[in-house]
Amino acid sequence: MKVLLITLEPERAASEPESPAAALRDLGCDVRAFGFDLGFDEDDLSKDPPQLLVLDARERLEMAYSTLKTLRDLPPLQGTPVIVAVTTQRLSSLDFRAGDDFILVPVVPAELYARLRQLDWRFAAFSAADRVKVGDLEIDTSGYEAFVRDRKLDLTHQEFELLKFLAQNRGKVWTREQLLSKVWGYRYFGGTRTVDIHVRRLRAKLGSPADAMIETVRNVGYKLVDPIVGARG
Repeated sequence: MKVLLITLEPERAASEPESPAAALRDLGCDVRAFGFDLGFDEDDLSKDPPQLLVLDARERLEMAYSTLKTLRDLPPLQGTPVIVAVTTQRLSSLDFRAGDDFILVPVVPAELYARLRQLDWRFAAFSAADRVKVGDLEIDTSGYEAFVRDRKLDLTHQEFELLKFLAQNRGKVWTREQLLSKVWGYRYFGGTRTVDIHVRRLRAKLGSPADAMIETVRNVGYKLVDPIVGARG
């Protein structure tokens, strides 16, 4: 895994015992360390983007938040998961919306490894023969079951078919007429309003923030997006 580490003293990051840099390298990660002044070349970052961003904030949470705002605006880092390293003393002050996960300093390698595995799964998006995953949404197409994280969704047959179709074609906009044809399989006599009703019910069952996965495209129709990428695009 390629990691971009932002830390206070990048020149000694790897040599410090129980630091994020040392633990990441021990796990076999390719770590590039830079200071909070962000002295890297954005073009180099675009050619070889990281798979993970680690902010070694420790006690300096305010500095980390400010730096993260700058990083979020860089195209190579949009959609990149973020781990914030913080001390136990500052944990109560941590804004959990700032990153996607956190790790305590001094770092426990087993905990860091578990959090990396969790992020890798959470950010994965894929379609297989009988399984579709987008963000926190996972659909078992053969078992006719859908889950948001570990919560099973109670869906009607048509709600499931609509969610499955949108997830299998994520990112693409579909008109209401197209959805009636593709999902319902015929020209539904109730008209296109039935699509709006099913989307509204799906959003309610997905719950916040997963309901934002189904986007309304004004004057066109609907699409399903990866909420993580969409939030940073």
